[in-house]
Amino acid sequence: MEEYYQSLEDFIIGQMDHTPMDIYNKVRLHGYIGQHKAVQAISLMACRHVRRLKNVFVDKISKDELPPKDNYLLVGPTGSGKTYLVDIIFNKILSLPTTVIDITSYSETGYIGQDVVSILTRLVNAADGNYDLASMGVVCIDEFDKLSTSKNSAVFAGQGTTKDVSGFGVQKELLKILEGAEVDVPMELSHSAYSARDTMSTEFVSFVALGAFSGITKTINHHNQQIGFGNNTDQSYQDSIAYKLNEADLRKTVYFQEYGIMPELIGRFSRIIPFHPLEKDHLKNILVENTLKRYEKEFRLINTSLKIDEAVLEKIVDQAVAMETGARGLRTSLFSYIEEACFDLYSHPERGGGQIHLFLEKEEIKWEIK
Repeated sequence: MEEYYQSLEDFIIGQMDHTPMDIYNKVRLHGYIGQHKAVQAISLMACRHVRRLKNVFVDKISKDELPPKDNYLLVGPTGSGKTYLVDIIFNKILSLPTTVIDITSYSETGYIGQDVVSILTRLVNAADGNYDLASMGVVCIDEFDKLSTSKNSAVFAGQGTTKDVSGFGVQKELLKILEGAEVDVPMELSHSAYSARDTMSTEFVSFVALGAFSGITKTINHHNQQIGFGNNTDQSYQDSIAYKLNEADLRKTVYFQEYGIMPELIGRFSRIIPFHPLEKDHLKNILVENTLKRYEKEFRLINTSLKIDEAVLEKIVDQAVAMETGARGLRTSLFSYIEEACFDLYSHPERGGGQIHLFLEKEEIKWEIK
């Protein structure tokens, strides 16, 4: 046990320079735009996670004298920056062992798919096989909302409530892991029930679950109507995948229960953070300061510049807003317009470069190589 404490102590001390404001500012330096309250909340969570580790492993304060660990649930539309923010804070800024998993590929033990406990195997791998470091890491559970069972009363485009065996079963198996327990973790990623295992505690592992929860506005509205509250939310907004939730709604476990998530599992999250659809000016900043700059870098390597008229930038952003794809859709949209030009340039290296120019002609985005 003494070796366990010492191995963590050196690592934890190196993390103590980060205040919540430091983390917040570094998030912005990484080019993350928008979601002010969410960035604040998760920066504070990260700081408290490290300080709790210091209190226990360095200062030798009993964990029973401290608040329990935090698990957070991030709820918001696709392309709003949930996964990106978790990766920036825990992986890039704090350099904590961090793994991001797609929970839809996991199943209840005994069924086809990865066992839920192998989530922790991935965390151990992220810690280069060091179980001590893994035991203080962070697990990011993506697509958490897809675990909803057939009890889900929400109906939304492109989604069916599925997988009672794996969805409900996975929810049950997550309960123990999230709470903090001694878990027999497979030492290698394998579907074999006979693979070697080692015991790992999740008492100091923080879990951050992410989900779009598309259609939850319909669930909220349906519940309010049942108990006699009027609601003027129109149908198009209820079916929208780019929606805005308030924190008061997210505190009500019954909405998630009606959506198809076990109330006991929701209860494992100490905080539920809403992410809002990115505003048009935020999307434009992301397009110009992030997406566009990466393509400019690529083209400079082949002596080519990229010129995009202001009207084209506005149109690409408008398309992302209309399609409700958020920041994620900007890259797809931009590249679709320069794809042919790229094909031409890369096919003729003897030209020695040039300039790709995107412009608007009769409301259509056109390209030319100069």
